[in-house]
Amino acid sequence: MQWSEIRKQYPNKFVLIGEIVEEKMSETQSRILEGTVLKTSDNGKEIRRVYQQYKHKGKEVLYSLPLTPEEFIVENIPYKGIIR
Repeated sequence: MQWSEIRKQYPNKFVLIGEIVEEKMSETQSRILEGTVLKTSDNGKEIRRVYQQYKHKGKEVLYSLPLTPEEFIVENIPYKGIIR
């Protein structure tokens, strides 16, 4: 389903999305074009919990906030830290 359709069908909801189709904009940014709705909720904690379950299984998923704009852009920031 197109992102614009998801946004219209589930206004003011947290939406968990899988099978994501994205357009690379730069080295770190991608525009989300479409995906499959896996879960919707009014509760952000619930969506975060389900998101973590999918990630734990190795699934590629994202979640949108109720105010995610029409143009859904994701920025991937490399993790930098000290490994001990």
